[in-house]
Amino acid sequence: MLPVHFLTIVLNGDPFIRYHLEVFRQLPFPWHWHIVEGVAELVNDTAWSLSQGGRVPQDLHRDGLSSDGTSAYLDRIAAEEPGRVSVHRKPPGVFWRGKLEMVSAPLAAMTEECLLWQVDADELWTVEQITRARRMFLDSPWRTAALYLCHFFVGPSLLLDRLDSYGNHRSYEWLRTWRYRPGDSWQSHEPPRLTRPQPDGSAVDVGAANPFLHEETAAGGLVFQHFAYATREQVAFKEIYYGYDGAVRQWDALQTAGRAVGSGTLPLRDFFPWVTDAATVARAEHAMVEPLARPDAEGTWGFVPPAQGASTAPAVALLRGSGPAARRRTLVPGEPPPFPTDLIRSVGVFLPDGVGAVLRASGVLRELRRALPLARITVFATPDAEAALALCPYVNQRVTLPPLKGRAPDDALVTAVRQEIGQQFSGAFDLTINPGRGEDASFANRLMQDTGAPLRLGHRVGRPVRGYYADAFLTHVATTPAGLLGALTTGEPDPATEVWTSPAGERAAAALMAEGVPARWRCAVGLSASAGTGSLSELCRRLAARGDTALILIGEEAARGAAARIAGETGTACLNAVGRLGFDGLCALLRRCDLFVGTGAPAEDIAVAAMLPMVGTGPEHGDPTAGAMESAIAAWLAGRVRL
Repeated sequence: MLPVHFLTIVLNGDPFIRYHLEVFRQLPFPWHWHIVEGVAELVNDTAWSLSQGGRVPQDLHRDGLSSDGTSAYLDRIAAEEPGRVSVHRKPPGVFWRGKLEMVSAPLAAMTEECLLWQVDADELWTVEQITRARRMFLDSPWRTAALYLCHFFVGPSLLLDRLDSYGNHRSYEWLRTWRYRPGDSWQSHEPPRLTRPQPDGSAVDVGAANPFLHEETAAGGLVFQHFAYATREQVAFKEIYYGYDGAVRQWDALQTAGRAVGSGTLPLRDFFPWVTDAATVARAEHAMVEPLARPDAEGTWGFVPPAQGASTAPAVALLRGSGPAARRRTLVPGEPPPFPTDLIRSVGVFLPDGVGAVLRASGVLRELRRALPLARITVFATPDAEAALALCPYVNQRVTLPPLKGRAPDDALVTAVRQEIGQQFSGAFDLTINPGRGEDASFANRLMQDTGAPLRLGHRVGRPVRGYYADAFLTHVATTPAGLLGALTTGEPDPATEVWTSPAGERAAAALMAEGVPARWRCAVGLSASAGTGSLSELCRRLAARGDTALILIGEEAARGAAARIAGETGTACLNAVGRLGFDGLCALLRRCDLFVGTGAPAEDIAVAAMLPMVGTGPEHGDPTAGAMESAIAAWLAGRVRL
C-alpha cells in the first residue's frame, strides 16, 4: 500500500499549520501525521545560532509549547483524528534537546515501510502533488528519497526567482521524502539525514542512495510553496531564535521595496544581511506562481485551492531560469541517434584532464543523470578533481587516474593504466563518454575502448594527435557539445555548467564574507604567482578607489605574499581569502560574487563553471593592462546598473 507518514516539528506555527490537515484528508491512500511540538534547545544542528545571538526568551513560548494558539489547534485535530494525527510533546516546561530529538520522537511508532515526508509548518503541498509523488515511488521501488525545489516566499506576495542561491540550493536543498523502513534513524536534522543500518555494521544514507533529483520532481510540478518569511511574526521569531539582528526592520523595508518593483527583481542580500549570494526577489504574479495562502485586507490569512495543474508552469519556468537553455539541434543523417536509455544501466565518464575538465563537464553530468536516472555513473578523473567530484550529486563512484596529459601513447604509465582499466572494468559499462575536446581526448577514448563498452561517445577530432585519430576508438561521434548531449536525450538538454557546494562550504564562505565591508558589487580577483600580479595590483587599487566594489582575493598558496601586499594597499575594500577556504568553500564564495578577474587554478575553473562574468580578463584578452581591465569593468558595471 505504501502509506505516507508526514512529520512536522513546530513551535508557534500559526497560521500555516492549519493548512495541512484538509489536504491530508483528501488523499486516496493511508496516511498519518506526526506533529512534534515544543521548544528545541539551541544545541547540535542549531548550535550555530548561539554565536549570532540566538536565544529562547520566556515570551517565545508557554511552558515549552506554542504561545500563538497552535497548541489548542493541535489538541483539537488530534481529538478529531485519533488514528491519523499524533502529537508528541515533552512534559510542561521541558525543552526538547535540539531538533534531532524532535524528529526522532515519532520513529518508534512507525512500524511499517512507508514514505516518510518532512512537512514543515510553513511548507504547503497540494493533494495532486502528494499523490503524484507517491505514484512515482510506487512506479520506481528502487528509489530511496526525493529532492524538491520550492517557491520560497519572503513576503505575502514576494518570492525568490533564482536557483542555486538562497532558498533553492540544489546541492543540498530540499530533501523532504524518504522510503522509510523500521530501524532507520535520523543522524541530523540540518541537513536532514536518515540512515539505514547494514549487516556489516555500516549505515547507508537513505537520502543519498538513489533519490529522485530536482529535475525529475520539478518536471512533474512537484515544487512546494515555502512561506518561510511571509509574515512579520515569523521574521520576529527568527530574529530572536536564530539571532538575525534587525530582521524585522529589514523585512519591512523589503515589503516596501517589493510593492514598487513591478516586473523587476531586488537583490535579497540588500535586505537580509545573513544572505550573501545572488538570490533575487520577484513578485509572485511575475513568477507565474499562485500563492496557496494569502492575507485579506485585514491581514487575516486564508488558504486558496490551487487551479488544476497550476503548479507545473512555474516549476518549469524555475528550471529554465537556472541557466541558459539550449535547444537540441536536429540530428541529420550520419549523426548518432539518441541512445536506448532504457537499456543503459551503467555508465563510465572519462575526465582525465584535471578539475577544470570535471567542472566543464558538470552540465553533461547533470544531463546524463536526468536522461539516465537509474544508471550507475562512474567518473574517472585525476586526484586534483577529487574535491569537486566528492560534492557532485550525480555520481555514484569515483575512480582516480594518474595524470596522463602530454604522455606518448606507448608511455609506460599509459600502458600500465590501460592494462589496469581493462582488467578491473572489462564489461562493466553499457556506455562510456568522453566530454573532452582537447588534444589529449585520445587518451580517454582509448581507456573507454579498453573497458569493452559497446557504446563509446565522444567528440570529433579533426586532425591526428601524436600519430592517430582519437575518433577511431569511438562508436558514436558528436560534432558539437550540443550533439553530445543530444545523443543522450530526446528532450532539450541544457549544457549550462554548474558548481557544487556543501552546507559546511556555504557556512565557511558566509562567515568569511561577513568580515568584508558591504558593497554594491563583489569582484573576485584570482592571483597566480606564475602569472604575475603587477597589473592586478594596480587594478585593485583603482577598483578600491571607486567605493562601490568589494575585492575578494583568492588564489594558490604561492600567491599569499602578493595577496597580503594588495590587501595592505587597498585597505577595507579588500578581503584576503587566499588559503582560507577549502574547495567547497571556494565554490560557495565565488557563487556569491558578481564578476571575476585574474587567473589561477582552481578559482578560474570554478568561476567559468559558475558562469561568473570574466570581465576584461581571460584568454581572449591576452595580458591586459590595469587601465584596460578597469575600463572593461566600469562599462560592464554601468550596463548592469541600467538593467
